[in-house]
Amino acid sequence: MKKVLYPDLVAEMAKRGETQKTIAKLIGIANTNVSKRFSGKKDWSISEIEKICDYYGKSYDELFKKK
Repeated sequence: MKKVLYPDLVAEMAKRGETQKTIAKLIGIANTNVSKRFSGKKDWSISEIEKICDYYGKSYDELFKKK
């Protein structure tokens, strides 16, 4: 089974019925690049994290804590 790196972010997205496509549009990057961030192949930028946290009204620790 594939490990989920950001389970709290994924859970928040699921609650709202959103996908990685939603995140891509929100932060202005291609879907494939979002996938690389979720898989840990590429790091999130600070501005991307800020946009996502603002959008969900949550802190970094609430969304991006790796488990």
